[in-house]
Amino acid sequence: MNRPLSYLKFWWYSKNEHGVHSPFVFDLITKCFYNSNTHSNYPLFQKDDAKIQFLVRLGLYFGYKNSYLDASIKTNFEHALNMHSVVEKFNTTEELINLSKLTLQLPSLICINIKTINIPVLLNFFKECHRDSIVLIPFLRKSKINYKSWNQLKSSTEVSVSIDTYNWGLLFFRTEQLKEHFTIRL
Repeated sequence: MNRPLSYLKFWWYSKNEHGVHSPFVFDLITKCFYNSNTHSNYPLFQKDDAKIQFLVRLGLYFGYKNSYLDASIKTNFEHALNMHSVVEKFNTTEELINLSKLTLQLPSLICINIKTINIPVLLNFFKECHRDSIVLIPFLRKSKINYKSWNQLKSSTEVSVSIDTYNWGLLFFRTEQLKEHFTIRL
C-alpha cells in the first residue's frame, strides 16, 4: 500500500466537525477526538504518543466498564484502557465471543487486530453486540488486506455508524441512527 498516496486520498475526502450532520458523531468529535485538555493520565505514557492519548480520551468519553483487547496488540494499549475499565484479553474471535457472553447486555469497548480476526465469525458476533458498544480497530491502513477487511466490517448490516480516522476505525451499533460512514481527521 502506497502510504503517502493513501494519506493524501484520505485527507482529500476527510472532514472535521464542520462537515458532520449527525449529533452523536459531532459530539464525539468535539468532546473526545478534538478535546485538547491535558488529562491527568497522560504523564503515565510517552509524551507524544497520540494514539495512547486518543485511547485515554475515548475511555473517558464513553466510560465503559468492560473492554476486550486482542492479545496481539501492544501492551501500552492495555494500560490506557485499564485506566477506565476492566480489560480482558483474547487470542481469537471465538475466544472473544466466549469472554463477552455474560456482558453482551452492557456497552463494551472491543479493540481488535484486523489481521488476526475471523471476519465471518466477527460479523455474526456483531448481531449480538450491545447497541452502545464500540469496535475499535487500530492500524487500519497498515496494509491493503487490513483496509479491505475494514470495508467488509463497516458494510455489515448491524453497523450503523463507522468512522475512519486513517489510523483508527470505529464501528457503532446504534439502532436509532441511520447507517452512515464518516471519514474524520484527528
